[in-house]
Amino acid sequence: GSRDGVASTGAALLVVAASLLWSIGSFLSGRLDLPDDPLLGAVVQMAGGAVGLALCAALLGERVQWDQVQTSSLLAVAYLVVFGSVVAFTAYAWLLRVAPVSKVSTYAYVNPLVAVLLGAAFVGESLTALSVLGGALTLVAVALVVGQAPDEEHGRERSSAT
Repeated sequence: GSRDGVASTGAALLVVAASLLWSIGSFLSGRLDLPDDPLLGAVVQMAGGAVGLALCAALLGERVQWDQVQTSSLLAVAYLVVFGSVVAFTAYAWLLRVAPVSKVSTYAYVNPLVAVLLGAAFVGESLTALSVLGGALTLVAVALVVGQAPDEEHGRERSSAT
């Protein structure tokens, strides 16, 4: 919207690195000895991430200005913690155990479409013809990937077969 769309090179590289590491982790999840409980695995990973982010924030001098935090913001963060992190990440970890990575990874294409539709439905964001066309093309591409994905062995069985 009102932003100039310019990002620093460091920030852009950080996003690319995060995506690459997420992909590597998803690929290796079926080959590594992980906890049997997907919730436990999700909590350990998120706790590690939280500690790392807290350390970075402390080193950079980040501070929360509590007097400027609105209740709606706290509720939004609580929703994201419960549904956007704990529930979604646990479901993702479980799916990695029972389905091929090629099919599980299609979430990355579908989630933005869901976000656009929720934004239009609940906060009045506009849907343009271009965004509808882009969403439709994305769904077709995901359907092709899911339909064309080879029948891989999935999850833990794959690690014991190697």
